[in-house]
Amino acid sequence: MQQNRLFLQLSRHSMLALLYYLSLLTTLPAFSQSTNQPLQLRPPFNGDQQVVNQLDSIAKEAQDTEGALFVKPDEVTVKAPMLKALIELHQNQSPYGLDAESAQSITLRQVLIEALGSNLDIKITNSDLESNRWKFISTLGNFLPVIVNAVSYQSIKGNFASPFGALSPVNSPFLTIPSGLQYTFFSGGANLFTAKKAKHEFNASKFDLGRNTNDILSDTARLYYDLVLQDVLLQIRIKAVQTSEALLTKNQIQYQFGANTKLDVLQAQTQLARDRQALISQQVARRKAAIALSTTLNQNGDDDLIVGERTVSKIRLIDDNKKIAELIQTAIEARPELKKWEQLRLAARDAIHIAFAPLLPQVIGQAGLATTGANVARTTSSTAIANAPLTGGFGVGGFGTSLASIGNTSGPKKFDLAEIYLIGINVQWQIGGMGLTDFAKVRAAKWQARKAQTEFARELTWVCREVRDSYLNSLDQENLILATTDEVNSAREQLRVAVTRLEEGVGIDLDVVNAQRNYTDALISKANAIVKFNQAQVALLRATGQISIGSITSPKPVLQ
Repeated sequence: MQQNRLFLQLSRHSMLALLYYLSLLTTLPAFSQSTNQPLQLRPPFNGDQQVVNQLDSIAKEAQDTEGALFVKPDEVTVKAPMLKALIELHQNQSPYGLDAESAQSITLRQVLIEALGSNLDIKITNSDLESNRWKFISTLGNFLPVIVNAVSYQSIKGNFASPFGALSPVNSPFLTIPSGLQYTFFSGGANLFTAKKAKHEFNASKFDLGRNTNDILSDTARLYYDLVLQDVLLQIRIKAVQTSEALLTKNQIQYQFGANTKLDVLQAQTQLARDRQALISQQVARRKAAIALSTTLNQNGDDDLIVGERTVSKIRLIDDNKKIAELIQTAIEARPELKKWEQLRLAARDAIHIAFAPLLPQVIGQAGLATTGANVARTTSSTAIANAPLTGGFGVGGFGTSLASIGNTSGPKKFDLAEIYLIGINVQWQIGGMGLTDFAKVRAAKWQARKAQTEFARELTWVCREVRDSYLNSLDQENLILATTDEVNSAREQLRVAVTRLEEGVGIDLDVVNAQRNYTDALISKANAIVKFNQAQVALLRATGQISIGSITSPKPVLQ
């Protein structure tokens, strides 16, 4: 209980201690106005009441703007800063939102859900997935028959010399309507392996979408925690400015009483100027963090994102008792990157069969009907020859119809229709370039398959390395929390001693300035350690392939 009470006072300790010292200064008697006192050390003094009011104002502002409180060694609570504690950078702009026109409160779960629904990278990858889906469906059409339909209408006029030595006049419009089906029974396996290859590529795109989703969840959580960190650092910078202002006020009062020199005032002004610039930079850094997060969420940059969860604590998402070998095995089984490259490896293997298919024969079956029409008359002879080929056949050969009938005709001519039926099978074996062209394509496909296998092995090594790096980084950040806790305690005590020594007249202002700077840096390191540990846990979740909205926001470890 005592330790928690001490941590509650960490963020305001330096300010309250210095204000206590300043309150003592208001009771100091006025120095003698003798002529032997250096005039430059005693500028006109406006009265004790003005000093008291000024100190009361500083004390009230320090109390009202209390922000980052380290309530536990691994937990920090952040209060929304008062606008008057910030520095106005541009007229008609909020010193907190800066260029933003409105504000929106967010939580970790909200930004993760928004990222999955609005992130542009996920939408682009999903478009690739749908494209590969329909490419796969299109390859299934190769297993269905080919429908052949055509219509040809011509006007034929002249004489036809037949092989039988007869010259027949031709003067008739001619209509041809071929219709049929063509089915490839065997094409060297090209249809089958093309469909398998497309299916593997479709599966690879699904795993790629999973990879991209994991990356976006990880990046969104990292950017959210970065925004939280910038809010914490903003509060720390506000306190640093308030402490420097109080120190400057103290030096100005002592200078008015002739208790110190102009150099002390200038040193305090320099320290205040540095802290004010650091606060300005931190205001900008917080706004940039909000913009980075809104960009990932594909939101309008005019809306400023404000952290809704004001308590940030150390969150363990992976059980500390998990061994690295178990984490690596989990990653191998779950990481979508490995599954993606496995599908691409299988697709490359199918590409070898596709390249080999032209070296094998093709077996094609066909069936069809051709309707012909022309001005014809009845024949008196039973002998008729129909041997003129038609245009628009069925892949091999074609349909024929009679352009001339050998024999006597009688009666008037009229436009009449007739049908021709066709059914058959065709075996074709065509090897281009004496087989060299297709053989080279087969060899190239084999090298591509070997490349896909090597890329899978490379991805596997990267996954193992990423798991180990994330695991070690998590250990580093966890121990850093303990180290920074000691650093904060030491810096706080250093500041207390520096203020006490200054009160007792055995210390100087520079000691307080240095102690205050060290204390501010220690608080920043502490806040960094807590947030970086949470980010490291999220990175370890992603490395093991267990990342999701539920696992990131889980109150207890996911892998136990």
